[in-house]
Amino acid sequence: MDPLQCQPGEEIVDLLARLVAFETESGAPNAALIDLCSEHAARAGAQVRSVEGPSGRSNLHVRYGPDKPGGLLLSGHTDVVPAGSGWSTDPYQLTETGGRLQGRGTADMKGFIATALAVAAAADRRRMRAPLHLALSYDEEVGCIGVRGLLDHLASQPSCLPTAVLVGEPTSMRLANAHTGKTAHRVMIRTPSGHSSRARHEPSAISEAIKLCAAITALNSAENPGGAGMIRNPPDRPSAGADAFASANIGAISGGVALNVLAPECELDFEIRFGASVDPNRLAAPIWAEVQRIDAELASAGGGAQATELASYPALHTDPALPTVRKLESAIGAGQTIAVDFGCEAGLYAQHLGVPTVIAGPGDIADAHQPDEHIDPAQLLRCSEVLHKAITAFCGPT
Repeated sequence: MDPLQCQPGEEIVDLLARLVAFETESGAPNAALIDLCSEHAARAGAQVRSVEGPSGRSNLHVRYGPDKPGGLLLSGHTDVVPAGSGWSTDPYQLTETGGRLQGRGTADMKGFIATALAVAAAADRRRMRAPLHLALSYDEEVGCIGVRGLLDHLASQPSCLPTAVLVGEPTSMRLANAHTGKTAHRVMIRTPSGHSSRARHEPSAISEAIKLCAAITALNSAENPGGAGMIRNPPDRPSAGADAFASANIGAISGGVALNVLAPECELDFEIRFGASVDPNRLAAPIWAEVQRIDAELASAGGGAQATELASYPALHTDPALPTVRKLESAIGAGQTIAVDFGCEAGLYAQHLGVPTVIAGPGDIADAHQPDEHIDPAQLLRCSEVLHKAITAFCGPT
């Protein structure tokens, strides 16, 4: 058997069960999970570095093989969305149901982390000509927050610069070279309250918010390049044309006191998703013009409008013709590259490290963030085969 090859099926499932048991919801401590991953990697002879974050949360950087530039970096996030209700099993206990493995994070993305740990540990690091890196982050689900400290660490170490980055988000093991970027904001509108009979003469925060909502949703109109036409496309569309994608959504809105009172406050959260060729600042210019208009109009009454950024990360588009991408495409062997409409850390890796970055992982994104989230064990084994080929191609043997 090739010294870099492994058949880790049972170990993957065991690791996945242990990872699922950690309730690492975004914002919650992930220290116990990081300790488990650190100990597993250290037993395999890897070099381990924790990059601390706030309140018991941290990133993890693991290096297998030589301390030199090049090789492959496998990336995953340790946090999951809240389990919520509607589960038929305990969300934090891996359960086999109908031939599938069920539990929060199985698809997004502890299945990938378990597979990467098992495959990396089975590789013969003494025969690696280039390193294999495993990078685990926290708080990805709430705006790719934690990975930024990890990227600063990697960028500051010349020997940590890989030849390629593979982010293991669930794509059913199809290779994705593009994903959308995102910017999210909260706008608070305030004005003195008044009697509803004065609605023709005095402002209402809700009425002004409705005008702002119209400016936001206008980005989805057919007249907006990348707007309504792209929205109807499936999430696993071919990557051709993905760069022009754009959409806007108002996710939450609240305000008002009573039916007969002019609303003194209204708060709304909105996001814009965009492809790599779209300038989000230019796209959002009509929105900010409307915010400024509202702010100026309400200022005379002692009110105003204030915007706060909640999250922001860039889009990804990696040239599929690059030799590095073609090498990964050969390892995966699942047809042409695709674009995914969800965002992830891949764009940040490409931006901060300046190396070709792609996405491929086990599981279906349609099963993520849902009650009874699950993964097919065959996807985990398929992932292990792909990672073995990728590690052999980029890291060894000598």
